[in-house]
Amino acid sequence: MLKVGLTGSIGSGKTLVARILENLGIEVFYADTEAKMLLRDPEVKAGIVHYFGDRILDEHSQIVNKRLAAIVFNDPPSLLKLNAIIHPRVRQRLLQWFESRGPIPYAVQEAAILFESGFSKECDTIVTVSAPEEIRIQRVMERDHIDREEVLLRMKNQLTDLEKCKRADFVITNDGKRMVIPQVLKVHGELIRKANESLNIEH
Repeated sequence: MLKVGLTGSIGSGKTLVARILENLGIEVFYADTEAKMLLRDPEVKAGIVHYFGDRILDEHSQIVNKRLAAIVFNDPPSLLKLNAIIHPRVRQRLLQWFESRGPIPYAVQEAAILFESGFSKECDTIVTVSAPEEIRIQRVMERDHIDREEVLLRMKNQLTDLEKCKRADFVITNDGKRMVIPQVLKVHGELIRKANESLNIEH
């Protein structure tokens, strides 16, 4: 089974591409969703609250993602600390997930910070979804109901779109001009071919 990493800068549309792949029958592990779910894990939550304090909690003692994000995106050391708590656990779940997949050509892990987190090392091949910066900014502002400055702060903590494209084996452009589905179908075909080639080598 080929382990495929799917990434892209914030607002690029990587989740859209992941959904298209799921419609093609491909299994996808959403690392960002997994990380958010881990915030409810008692051990993880205790570690985060110990470091950041009660200011990130609501009246029901639940972590408020927006409060936590407002801190870490403005303070690189805090972001490093949060990642140090969460990333090893996400990686462990990812490896277990890959291990538990059946005899399939390939499976995908979708992650915004695939390279920055080091999760790219668990992949055989990488797909990057690319879009112009201004389009990405507008998408995130509309999606998350945040202002331009907050989007730019989040972008500062990620590799540039250009750098992610350079490190990828395949690039899908989601700029509102080129149709996305034909690009995904082409990459899907290439990944199937690559998976079959590796199977033939093994046998």
